[in-house]
Amino acid sequence: MEKQKDYSRIVMFIYILAILITLSVVFLMGLPFSQPSHTWISFGALMLAETAIYVLMTQYLSGGKKSRALIPGYLAFVAIAGLYLAVVIVIIIAMSLIYGATTFSYGLTHFIALALAGIMASLVTIYFRHAEQQDNDHSVTSLQWVPDMRGTLLSIKHDLEGWTNESSGGLTKGILELDEKVRYSDPSSHPTLTVTEENLLHEVRQLSSEISKLVSSPDANVDNQRLLRQIREISNLVTSRNQQLIQLKA
Repeated sequence: MEKQKDYSRIVMFIYILAILITLSVVFLMGLPFSQPSHTWISFGALMLAETAIYVLMTQYLSGGKKSRALIPGYLAFVAIAGLYLAVVIVIIIAMSLIYGATTFSYGLTHFIALALAGIMASLVTIYFRHAEQQDNDHSVTSLQWVPDMRGTLLSIKHDLEGWTNESSGGLTKGILELDEKVRYSDPSSHPTLTVTEENLLHEVRQLSSEISKLVSSPDANVDNQRLLRQIREISNLVTSRNQQLIQLKA
């Protein structure tokens, strides 16, 4: 916390120093064909660019750990603000060398530069908001994976409870163990595990369909070992998925 306050003080000191330098350069250093109205427009444009950079830096420092995940966004906005500042300086120097430049043309040039900076900032905002929305959608899907798996396994368990075949005991035990493993799985996920989770859900639903057919057909020929092997394979896939998630989060 103390380091954060120190960084904030440093940023504020740099900002105040930048304001003083701006005041000195704009009001004390004469440019060849600059007009009084140009001076105030120049000062306003420079202050706007410098303040934008200052606000971005203070927001980043006050954000803590949350800001670390948004570093690309902050860098993009600071780059735009820095580019706008450079363009403003170029405009001030270039327009001061043009004899007879009107206040309207001078102000319009600065307005165009500001508008372009605003467009770039808007595009960056749209991009990162879209990326954030994609992450949120994926998070909702991932959080739903565990309930969907457990719901299907519960359906299998209910089917087996009403089945009087001697093979039902081993299958029920396997389903309960699998359900326990899914229950304590991390409900969050990672984009690289989306296909794995979808395949697991597909395998469990296919298993549910096969057991449902067996339960509804008393005379069906039960391949108990095949079903138990299928349950073990799904259990191994769940274990693999959980291990991969731990590694990806490390």
